[in-house]
Amino acid sequence: MADLLGVSSVPPHPAGVQARMLYVYQSCSSICMAVLDPEIVDRIKRTLRWHPRGMTISDLSFGTKINRNLMAKYLDMLLISGQVEMRVIGTAKVYYLSRRVPVSAMFEFSSDLVVMIGEDQRIHSVNEQVPHLLKLPREELVGKRIHEIDNPFIRSLPVNGSEDGSSGDKESVIELESEISGEECHFRIKRVPTAFEDGTHGITLIIEDVTAATKFRRMLEISEARYRGIVQSSGEAIIGKTPEGVINSWNPAAEELFGYPADRILGKHLQILVPPGLQNELGLYLKKAAEGEYVRHHEMKMVRQDGTPLDVLITISPIRGDHGTVVGASSIVRDITREKLERHMRDHEDRYRKLVADIDVGIYRSTADPTGHFVWGNTALLDILGYPSFNDLQGIQVIDLFSEPEGRLDLIGELRKSGFVKNRILHLKRRDEKPITVCVTALAEFDDHQNVKFINGIVQDVTGRVRS
Repeated sequence: MADLLGVSSVPPHPAGVQARMLYVYQSCSSICMAVLDPEIVDRIKRTLRWHPRGMTISDLSFGTKINRNLMAKYLDMLLISGQVEMRVIGTAKVYYLSRRVPVSAMFEFSSDLVVMIGEDQRIHSVNEQVPHLLKLPREELVGKRIHEIDNPFIRSLPVNGSEDGSSGDKESVIELESEISGEECHFRIKRVPTAFEDGTHGITLIIEDVTAATKFRRMLEISEARYRGIVQSSGEAIIGKTPEGVINSWNPAAEELFGYPADRILGKHLQILVPPGLQNELGLYLKKAAEGEYVRHHEMKMVRQDGTPLDVLITISPIRGDHGTVVGASSIVRDITREKLERHMRDHEDRYRKLVADIDVGIYRSTADPTGHFVWGNTALLDILGYPSFNDLQGIQVIDLFSEPEGRLDLIGELRKSGFVKNRILHLKRRDEKPITVCVTALAEFDDHQNVKFINGIVQDVTGRVRS
């Protein structure tokens, strides 16, 4: 019997035949443990499944009607293979079904592509993602060597590690481009040396499809290049800064407006461009931008490098990162100093015209050429001369208002000599040809060649007093 069991000899034992039989039984049991009986394994697992809190060896032996020693050996084998787990509670060992997931099952549920390749470059296994991507049955991949598969993606896989310059026995990561179904795809491949159950070696390729991320990155790079081109060519000052207000980009228009070259302003705080008394106002705008708010078209005072004050219109837009957090801000600054000055002058001129339009003395401005025409006149002047609107008055020549043309020429001659005429009596005629007598005080305005260019005057109707 010992020869049949593969035991060359049975050592002598003082206990006689019974001891010899026990030794043979133990040897037989140890040999049988090399191959587990599937039926017994299934019975043990089924029993443990109904007891999720675990069972001792005695409980399992009683529940399955299996010898306790045999049960202990089966549990040891199942524990080694990872099918059950054991926990020591007091002096007892409690066994329960393993909650661990086999690596092969994890690969099946992985969103990445997984390819296992042996030393002979034969594919051992692939997960479901591989045939799904390549539109090939699994049978056309598993068991075949790489060069036997007519697929550009499979043939381009890094099987020997030379693609990235690393040795074949070390982990490495490479980038791969390949055409899949007529579309260019991008992959990041992690190459992991692997030892298989049969003692042979190979590699496992964990392949991440990064096509979408790569295309997005390229689009982002193109958009950024376009944005930088727009910023650099913009006629308005565009200033980039960190959430704290430190300047990190400065376009040529900003350099022209503020007078700072880029190498002297980058890294400085934006407050360097604001007068000391207004830095709190700027700080408020920067705080709003750091909190994600937009600051649109706010007027404020800023200052050039040489100290010249500027009136500007500033817009601050927050810049957000990948997760929506504010990583900086972009400011567009437009110089409105000239516009504001012109607006101020227009406001003063409007107030002046409104003031002189309401008085009962005619005020006018005309050219100083011999015939002349009116540039501006108030309501009282229209009433004196009998014209319904200034457009009507503007359409006639000034000399036509004089009863005697020499009166106009004498007035211009005197203004050319002295530059000023006070209380000069002139005889004019209204629109209805009715004669009137006026008292004129006028001031000449000269050009660069000392020629009279304009006449600014005051006209008062004194017809009634002259008659009296």
